[in-house]
Formats: sequence, structure tokens, C-alpha cells
Amino acid sequence: MKKSTSNNGIPEDKSPIITLERGACYGSCPIYSLTIYGDGKIVYKGDMFVKVVGKVVTKISKEKVKKLIEAFYKINYFSLKDKYNAHSITDCPSTETSITINGQTKTVYHYHGDFSAPEELTKLEDKIDKIVNSKRWVKLPSK
Repeated sequence: MKKSTSNNGIPEDKSPIITLERGACYGSCPIYSLTIYGDGKIVYKGDMFVKVVGKVVTKISKEKVKKLIEAFYKINYFSLKDKYNAHSITDCPSTETSITINGQTKTVYHYHGDFSAPEELTKLEDKIDKIVNSKRWVKLPSK
């Protein structure tokens, strides 16, 4: 595995893996997962309350993958807590994200009723959806 350092000091890895899994709520929140590979390959799996149920394999540019990796580093993802699961309010959806890069893996579980979770984590989750263009498979809530 060839590793180098880019101009902005973020390690480059030929095979990073990023995941996002959106979980159920009390209602009809979309339930789906995304796996994004370093070469741009995306595997989407829609479970419930989505436009596309089942598996879709597609691709994004390596530049978009790089932007995602930069977003993880920008919020110091590896220093976040592993879980934000306090139930300040109930019936909210959850999101689990992860990144594997340079032999290191970090996963963060985020229950959206936990108000202690950093706002940057929610923005990262949304950025993954935006860069992958999940709305083509998932009816995302309006913001």
C-alpha cells in the first residue's frame, strides 16, 4: 500500500474506506448505508423508507473521495467520542460513520437526540450524503 503526504499534510492512502449508516426512528426516517472506497466506488444499500430499496454500485471521482477524507480530518474525527447516545429526546434517528485509512479505523455512533454531539459531526454526515448524491436513492428531509 503506497502512502504519501499531500500538500496540506493529510496522509494519502490508496485504499481508504468511508461508511455511513442511517438508522431508524419512530416514523419513516430513511434506513440505508453507504460504503465509499478510495478508488471512488460506492456501494449503496437501501433498506426502508427510501426511493431505491436494495443495492446500487456506482462511482464518484477520486477528487470527491479526497474531499470526504479532508472533511474527516478537518473535524478531528479520530478525536471524537465513539458514541453520542444520550437520549435528550427520544424517537430520533441514528447515524454511524466510519473511516479506515492508513491502517487505522474509527467509528462514531451518533443518536440525533444527543445534544452533546458536535455540530461538525452532523455536518460531516450530511456532507457524505451530498458528495455521494444520496438524494437520487433516498428522499432526504428538507433542511
